[in-house]
Amino acid sequence: MTRMLKLLRVSIASLLALATAFMTAAEAQDFPIKPITLIVPTAPGGSHDLTARALAAVAEKYLGQPVIVELKPGGSGAIGSNLVAGAKPDGYTLLFGGPAFNTTPPALDNKPELGPDGFATVCRINYTPMILAFRTGAPFKTFPEMLEWAKQNEGQLKVAGGRGSGADMFLRYVGQRTGLRFRSIPYEGGGSVLMALLGGNADVAAGVPAALAPHEKAGKIVFATITASERHKNYPDLPTAKEFGFDYEYVFWRGVLAPKGTPRPIIDKLAAAFKRMAEDPEVTTKLNEWGDTVNYLGPDEFSKWWRAEYEFQKQLAASMQN
Repeated sequence: MTRMLKLLRVSIASLLALATAFMTAAEAQDFPIKPITLIVPTAPGGSHDLTARALAAVAEKYLGQPVIVELKPGGSGAIGSNLVAGAKPDGYTLLFGGPAFNTTPPALDNKPELGPDGFATVCRINYTPMILAFRTGAPFKTFPEMLEWAKQNEGQLKVAGGRGSGADMFLRYVGQRTGLRFRSIPYEGGGSVLMALLGGNADVAAGVPAALAPHEKAGKIVFATITASERHKNYPDLPTAKEFGFDYEYVFWRGVLAPKGTPRPIIDKLAAAFKRMAEDPEVTTKLNEWGDTVNYLGPDEFSKWWRAEYEFQKQLAASMQN
């Protein structure tokens, strides 16, 4: 009798698993049946906001349903990230993630639940190197001059972006190498960071080329260096950080993340649709205007790439605490 009960339990469990698999496949086949919400964890005006809206503008062509962009700034991206991490894993609530929210802060604070451990990867859309820029009127005009000024005025260099931002993380690395200290000032989103720099409330900030270029051309800011392995095609005269002796690459990626536990058939359907969105001429034209290109990675490739980036940031954070 005991053996028969065990066999019965195993049979029931197998049937339930099979039924769940069929239900998931059926749900994925019909998915989506309503609009999808794409949470952007930043203030308006930054590259994340602009890229998300470019994708959303063409989404209905490829998903059959609109994608609604919602901005949820705050907590260096933690508010929006937590909202999605705790959402129902059905594919209808997604996060437009990035390193300033989902790699560096979790690595610094040892909170992997806001990083790779807390989400299912859908796809990476693109990435952009960061440009370090100075405010016009700053007491330095080149990267070496900035380092010398920071040496003579310890802890006085004001860096917009706050803890874990692109500028903050790069200059932490510089500080680790040189012994210099910088003063990070928190701002939410690329738009707020740029306004701080233009308004003279910060000396240094980092941003994507598209957001900074008009202001550099207008003489309102000065480009210092780019955190890439090679010079940017649109700025061939701008030295890389590596040329100054700092072998550090920071790229600002934009990717679609889903709550952990989202069924794989739904992940695959979303990934295929977002790939087609990213390759849509309407989107690629805008990306090209912004000096950017599509660097798509699917769910598995993106997961592996993101994990490697996170582990590197963790090692850097640990070395800075020693």
